Amino acid sequence: MRFSFTTTTALVAVAVMLVVAVGAGAAVGALARPAPTPLVTPSPTPLASPSPENTEPFVFQQPLSSGCASQDAVWVFSDGGGVGRFDGKRWELVDSTLRSLVDAVCTADTALAVGPSGRLLTLDDHAKTIRADDIGYFDAYGISLLSDGALVVGSSGTVRRQSASGWLPYAGGIEEDLFAITAFSSISAWAVGSGGAAYRLEEAGWRPFTTGTTATLRAVAGSSPADAIAAGDGGVLLRFDGRWQALDSGVQSALRAATRVGQITYVAGDRGVALAIDGSTVTRIDLGTTCSLRGVFVRANEVWFVGSEGTHAGVWRRTGDRLDRWGTC
Repeated sequence: MRFSFTTTTALVAVAVMLVVAVGAGAAVGALARPAPTPLVTPSPTPLASPSPENTEPFVFQQPLSSGCASQDAVWVFSDGGGVGRFDGKRWELVDSTLRSLVDAVCTADTALAVGPSGRLLTLDDHAKTIRADDIGYFDAYGISLLSDGALVVGSSGTVRRQSASGWLPYAGGIEEDLFAITAFSSISAWAVGSGGAAYRLEEAGWRPFTTGTTATLRAVAGSSPADAIAAGDGGVLLRFDGRWQALDSGVQSALRAATRVGQITYVAGDRGVALAIDGSTVTRIDLGTTCSLRGVFVRANEVWFVGSEGTHAGVWRRTGDRLDRWGTC
């Protein structure tokens, strides 16, 4: 069975990006086109200006959960705290508003983060503004960029895509919670979630694939629809090369985030677990921490990890054999 979608052309961008309006349908070949969900766009507010006060300690006293890199900065987000920014020299707490954000992506000059209750936060590094939007009645868990927008996944099989008139459904018939997505184009992506669920977006719609596990999958990354890595609870690690096959992660900790750099996939998880997967070879990376790692992303040739444990948080930057570390984890 395939879960399907339809598309219409949109002419105006949300968050300075041209996007395509998409609807959801019940079956391939006979698809209903839903009415657009209106998007009420709040006025953006200025980001905090750099202050003589050192706010770096506050960045690392909150439950950091994710991060991403724009052209001029690295951003970190928290699940119950504020937003931090690193300009290459110093960390700043640029937004102290308490927010629950669990995943983030960056364009050249924009950072987007999502969280429970359909929350989407957009930070414009060029205009130095921040805007909060509600994109639907669901908990958002994962976000991935497209060349013309973004896809967000969340609770009860929800998939949303940006449009000029709001965030429209981009899937129908999926019931599992979806915790992560990696997109290659508007008709090509992987999404994974509860009960070992894995769905590949194809031209006809979302196609379910058997993974051989019932563990919740919380991370997915890949270079193409035919080459992907998924990871989740209990140290479950899977590789797709035509079908999903188990890899030995060597750990029992929950694996929570993944990113792909060339041929290598980096995976992060609880108890300081950091892995590098090259083909079927899994290598443990020692970051010198037991804090839970909840985010991993890349910037040029750097791999960044984000983690926290209670009121202690940390960020690690790995460049070749060099490791830089900030925070109290």
